[in-house]
Amino acid sequence: MQAYGGVLGIEATCKNAVGIIESGPAAGVVGTRFLGEHIGERNILATDMGGTTFKVSVVRDGVIERDYKPVILRHNILSTKIWVESIGAGGGSIAWIDPETGLLKVGPQGAGALPGPVCYGAGGEEPTVSDADLVLGYLNQDYFLGGRMKLDKAKTLVAIREKVAKPVKMSEVDAASAIYRIANSHMSDLIRKATVEKGHDPRSFVLFAFGGAGPVHASRYAAELGIRQVVIPLTASVHGATGLISSDLVYEYGKSDHVVVPVKIDHVNDNFSTLLARALNDLRAAGFNESEIQVMRSVDMRYRYQVHELNVPFAAGMSAITEQDMEDLYGRFDDLYEKAFGQGSGYREAGKEILTFRLTATGLLKKPDIQREPIKSSTGEQALKGCRDVYFEEERKFIPTRVYDFEKMQPGIAFPGPAIIETPVTTVVVNPNDRAAMDEFRNIRIHIGE
Repeated sequence: MQAYGGVLGIEATCKNAVGIIESGPAAGVVGTRFLGEHIGERNILATDMGGTTFKVSVVRDGVIERDYKPVILRHNILSTKIWVESIGAGGGSIAWIDPETGLLKVGPQGAGALPGPVCYGAGGEEPTVSDADLVLGYLNQDYFLGGRMKLDKAKTLVAIREKVAKPVKMSEVDAASAIYRIANSHMSDLIRKATVEKGHDPRSFVLFAFGGAGPVHASRYAAELGIRQVVIPLTASVHGATGLISSDLVYEYGKSDHVVVPVKIDHVNDNFSTLLARALNDLRAAGFNESEIQVMRSVDMRYRYQVHELNVPFAAGMSAITEQDMEDLYGRFDDLYEKAFGQGSGYREAGKEILTFRLTATGLLKKPDIQREPIKSSTGEQALKGCRDVYFEEERKFIPTRVYDFEKMQPGIAFPGPAIIETPVTTVVVNPNDRAAMDEFRNIRIHIGE
């Protein structure tokens, strides 16, 4: 897997090792777009919450947002990648009291896989987000990992009491609720960075929640942003693998060439013809014929004397670029700039300049054949496995909550919250005033405030 969102063979990957940095999160975003195409969603916020981090990426109008000048650990990487932002907020993020302010903090420190959260019983002593989830009743101490692992609730309560509740003079439940709310706030803040700070309205997106811990928290951080629908993919805990098997073979090429607009058309075509020749040679060597190859050309542009660059695409294809194509490109840049930085932000009087010519060449691979299942309306009584007390913010107390067995649910089942859906690999929390349904691909759709 490559961080820009395609796969390469082993030999090519060895020659482009930088491409595998953050390629795992990139696979999850590719899987998100693939699933989005099947369920008819083109504007998606992809959120991934595992044990250590929370990650956000954006699919807008069916196109994955990319970072053309990535910085990793303060190093500029001369290779494009899918735009993914992350923070230390996962199930294993540690809750702690700041010794200077006396305030409760969550993360970025994590308990790791070993010893992990206190509830794992593997030696962890610091309370974490997953420990709070257990105390609040979201996690089932007898059905973690489908019952293969029993969680230690008694030890968890002691850790939260001693490390958090006593220092801030709260009950264990209030402390757990505070940990849960702080973690959710961190995640909603990161989503704002991915949307509002880039000129996007989060309310116009559907939110995908994957990773083992994501479905426990997703409806809360979505509601904070006014998002109306959360999708929990069937493959939530292994969604990156979905991206791997739904990827194409992709090569990316670039040529730095600083030129001022208007650019001579022969110069543009000469640059792209050099990149295209390399692309066709590489893809033919990998076994693809021209009917299985797609090419997308683009340029990095900016207003002269300005800092912010944008990547602006041409129409897909291999035919020569025309003068009209260039005029369309210049206008497209103006539109994209104002969408990104606000109406009136374009500085047309300064002129424009191109800094980099880029070409993405795709060898089309066979995709998984996802089957739709028939929808049969149901209230889910056949999947109801019991009831337990769960703490919800709306009530500020524990209330009796229905618990459903995901493996007994069928497409078409729908029910209101509060509810818990338990799967062998994750837990889905449906808050009061929300409604859950299973679609024809066995994804859980949570409709916020319905």
